Amino acid sequence: MTLKNRIIEITGTNAFRHIMIILSAMISSAAFARFYGFSTANITTLLLAVLIIPVFCAALLVKDRKINGISIFLGLFFMLANFMAKYEWLTLQEKHAGLYTVELMVGFWMFFTALSAVLLDKLRDFRLNTPGEEPPLNRRLKFFFAAAGIMFICWLPHFLMAYPGEVTSDSMHQLNQMVGNEPLSNHHPIAHTFVIKFFFSIGKAIFHDDNRAVATYCVAQMILLSFAFSYLLTTLYRLRVKKLMIGAVLVCYALLSYHGSYSVTIWKDIPFAAFVVCYSVTLWRILLHAQKDGKKLPLFETVMLFIMGLGVCLFRSNGLYAYMLTTLFITVFCIRKRKWLMLGVSAAALVIALIVTGPVYNALGIQKPEPLESLALPQQMIGAVLRNERLLTKEQIDLISNVADIQGLKEHYYPNSADGIKVYVWENGNEQYVAEHKSEFFKLWLDLGKKYPQDYLIAVIYQTMGYWYPDVQNWVYSGEFRYDGFDLHRESAFSDETTKKLLDQREQYRDFYFLGLFWSIGGVVWLAVFMMGAAFTKRKLPMLLVFLPVMSVWGTLLIAAPVYAEFRYMYSFFSTLPLLCAVPFVTHDGILSFGGTPAESPVPSANAEQGIEIQQSASDAPNDSAESLPITEKQKQYGKKRKKR
Repeated sequence: MTLKNRIIEITGTNAFRHIMIILSAMISSAAFARFYGFSTANITTLLLAVLIIPVFCAALLVKDRKINGISIFLGLFFMLANFMAKYEWLTLQEKHAGLYTVELMVGFWMFFTALSAVLLDKLRDFRLNTPGEEPPLNRRLKFFFAAAGIMFICWLPHFLMAYPGEVTSDSMHQLNQMVGNEPLSNHHPIAHTFVIKFFFSIGKAIFHDDNRAVATYCVAQMILLSFAFSYLLTTLYRLRVKKLMIGAVLVCYALLSYHGSYSVTIWKDIPFAAFVVCYSVTLWRILLHAQKDGKKLPLFETVMLFIMGLGVCLFRSNGLYAYMLTTLFITVFCIRKRKWLMLGVSAAALVIALIVTGPVYNALGIQKPEPLESLALPQQMIGAVLRNERLLTKEQIDLISNVADIQGLKEHYYPNSADGIKVYVWENGNEQYVAEHKSEFFKLWLDLGKKYPQDYLIAVIYQTMGYWYPDVQNWVYSGEFRYDGFDLHRESAFSDETTKKLLDQREQYRDFYFLGLFWSIGGVVWLAVFMMGAAFTKRKLPMLLVFLPVMSVWGTLLIAAPVYAEFRYMYSFFSTLPLLCAVPFVTHDGILSFGGTPAESPVPSANAEQGIEIQQSASDAPNDSAESLPITEKQKQYGKKRKKR
């Protein structure tokens, strides 16, 4: 029974439904108007109400209870994101704060719930791939290298413009650690520093030149990134995803400027993104195989799961924590499905990573990341309390004073960046005191939060807004070239005029509507959350594991990110987004050699709950069915081919 019929059954009239739709549309449009600062006489508010009415009408016709249920949660998420973005503004309204809060929360929740229900219902039977046999191995290999080659060629202008590469201050720290000018520190992952050293040494040995040595590493990184993206594209190709969709993903990877620019930037975030993409794709492939009982874990996926999992752990500090959380859910899945090999491989990667980052690094005398690096959000919460000059006890003042001067901490508190206080403590305080008195500072954080919760909440909003609200932009490209201690100099292959045009071109996302969404951190998070809802409503609960690596990285950034919207920290999320958008709409059904069941067309999800009855009726049907013979014959022929191989 639809929501519309339930309303009619309760009220006994259809008129009440029409009144409720109009009222809901008015409240939702008023919420948008209040959010964007329209005046009460702005005609746009009325136009919004008229345009929203069909959304509520369509939402009332949705029959699927699972869709209606998940839409409520999606509506809450999107509503809270918008509400939090305006929270401080609401608190300043004083007299009307309560009314405006209710208006925003109710209006946005109703609209996003209705919109989610309509979209999920429309996408319920949508499928990106077609049944049939997967392409043979030789064609897949050709496709893999062709796709990687296309991306590499499209990124070449970025390499030639920035030759020998984008070398930033972070890059220089790793280069100087590599040659012994600075002590080794896992602040920038040691695994990445060793990789840089490996390719730099090759380039240095061949060309005897620092510029070409750096260029050697950048070329290697371009190949790594193109191979990672091509691994995803080849998996889509293997699953017979429609060519138009594969082409669209390839175009995004090849032409979006941040992929080209980042491929030649010496940052830890780029190889980390490659590992996250490959790990997530491998997890997806394994889950597709696991949907068939008794399907063994393929050797290739087993090796990839271990290597890519280890890379996720070692190439970013927060990657280790993200992998831990992912492995926790994988453990639950493996125990329920008795996938012991998958569990063992995942656990082995984690154990080795912990040994390497712990005893091995300690034995090599490698410095650990600074304590404040992973405590950006708690630091900002306490900093907000200090900046607002709230009342503190003598014990609290003494505890904070052991770290740094309180007045200095107040002056260096910046709502959108934890770097102010962090750098001040590094240069003028005693950061080690925090590490040695963790329990006391944890108690301080709890006590101040109980006493000044609003300061904490506003501090959280300012520090994390860019990671959950779409309409936030920050810098994306470094624009600097450092050469401290090395004989490096930029040798662009283009003229100054051409270089300026190319640099201006990659900033166009700030000027054109819709284009900026491809650079929006909050926007990709919203899309990923919606895709999780789509996967859940299409009865693909195990597939939610594919979302866990990037969602776990996102979660760690909410706690530890030093800046409110740092694009490079979320680059792994952007790189994996095409996979997340494919997961709900790609199935192995009908892909004969991928463990799927033969089928001429996808089974509509509306019949999914009646699957047992359908199978029973099929088995009871007469054997002279003309439609079943081609499929059976095809299975026999395919089985013979497999035996010959």
